[in-house]
Amino acid sequence: MMQLDVPSSYAICGAGALAGAALVRPSLAQDELTAQALGLLRGGLAVLGLALLQPLAAGRPLPLWSQTLMTAGCLAAITILSWAMAALAGVRTSRLAMWSTVTGSAVVTLAVLPLGTRGQTWVCAWGLAVLATLMVWMARRIVLRPRDAHERLFGALLALTLPSYWLRASYTLTWEGPYADHLLYMPPFMMTPYALMYGVLPILVLLLLFNVLNARLQQRLHERAMTDHLTGAMSRHALAEGAGPLITASRAQAGALAVIMVDLDHFKRINDELGHAAGDRVLAHVARLLRTQLRGEALLARYGGEEFVALAPVQDLVIARRVAERLRQVLIDERWGEVVTGLDAVTASVGLTLLAGDESFERALARADEALYRAKNAGRNQVQVALAAA
Repeated sequence: MMQLDVPSSYAICGAGALAGAALVRPSLAQDELTAQALGLLRGGLAVLGLALLQPLAAGRPLPLWSQTLMTAGCLAAITILSWAMAALAGVRTSRLAMWSTVTGSAVVTLAVLPLGTRGQTWVCAWGLAVLATLMVWMARRIVLRPRDAHERLFGALLALTLPSYWLRASYTLTWEGPYADHLLYMPPFMMTPYALMYGVLPILVLLLLFNVLNARLQQRLHERAMTDHLTGAMSRHALAEGAGPLITASRAQAGALAVIMVDLDHFKRINDELGHAAGDRVLAHVARLLRTQLRGEALLARYGGEEFVALAPVQDLVIARRVAERLRQVLIDERWGEVVTGLDAVTASVGLTLLAGDESFERALARADEALYRAKNAGRNQVQVALAAA
């Protein structure tokens, strides 16, 4: 079997780490912890890359000072990457603990200088095993409870590489020398697999990590598209997507589906007299109040400026009317002065209909809107029921 040169695999690993550090952009993160994770990731990869590439300038055989730099740099890099994994998993950690660990590993690396290459081999092997374990522990949420296939693959890679570090460390227990300047002692048949692993590991980790981050970004964008930022209710787009399954389920159970449109009365007056910030607080609070009057399977969306739409599975029109009246009444009963200073009351006009047989959702909405229009014209703060579908 052809043997792969270990120093060459280190150089490939270092070059891959530096390339990865150059690609990481913390500024593109969507939240604080992800930005922290990317910043630490970039720093850890940069340290790892420099530690593994500096032997190219030192020449062969590798002098002790270069071995020491490689050991200290690798241990520092794995420590920083462990804290990056914690942030990626959503765990807040202490930077002081991280730098204390980095400092401690550097002190141990310097302390074994009198032992020469043997000391560096032991510290490198056992230090990597311990710190790789720490990394898996810090990323345990991803390893044990992955949220999607991308996190599952990433967590599996972290977990599967861990035994390799402990296997490498265990071989030092029975080896008496001589010690190679690349600090990797393994039986000859294991050298090539380990060299290959070290060569491709940074690139593989980065590819899987970018997949994880991209999946999270797509999920965040989807959530933003599906949720009204101000009120936390569903967006109009989300309502259109969610209505189909609810209609199908309602028809399968031979039940009815109430389509309820709620429009706040004289909302422009609130904005004009109390300010748009007050109006925003009212809208957000209205959404919370309406949600309390709906069962878990019902949908609530902000349909327009001060207009909400609720879809609620019911048994018949009588129960649908009760639901609509509850939505109207909960606004009347609220102490609005405690929500917005100077606001006495908030009322709403409500249009109600039941989705008929094979009627489209859009058609039912139009009929509910017609009923809402009649409620407005009849004096507001009331529920009107739409005419039956044609």
